[in-house]
Amino acid sequence: MAASVALRIDLPVFGVTSPVTFADGVRDHQDEVYGVALRITGDRDAALDVASSTFLKAYRAFDRFDQTRPLRHWLLRIATNEAISYVRKRGRELRRTVDVEEATALPDSKAAPDTESMAREERERIRAAVSLLPELYRVVIVLRYFNELSVDEIA
Repeated sequence: MAASVALRIDLPVFGVTSPVTFADGVRDHQDEVYGVALRITGDRDAALDVASSTFLKAYRAFDRFDQTRPLRHWLLRIATNEAISYVRKRGRELRRTVDVEEATALPDSKAAPDTESMAREERERIRAAVSLLPELYRVVIVLRYFNELSVDEIA
């Protein structure tokens, strides 16, 4: 039986304190952590490696997590740092191509074919433009527009 690392988070809206386990954090944020890693590395396998190392690093430091801050932001910061480190270590060998359908939302199936085609082309242009940005700017764009973090949260 595996031990569960627990953390108490204050929920002021309800006036209660609720235990949150590390497993809850993984379950709630694994897709978003993977998405950040994928957008930064541009490679699915690399993104899986980065997501794994993110959660391993977070698990090891979970007792030092600042409970007054959102768990999501902490995990995304770790994921961002891990992805940047991964890209730097691997140099330019990583492909910068990401399946557009995986990296962005699927188009509305009820949309007109022309509208759907135009939206797909626009997503491809955006993806291509973002992949050409220097690493520092690319990370900021990914966190701000794909993960919808505020400027303060990114800083």
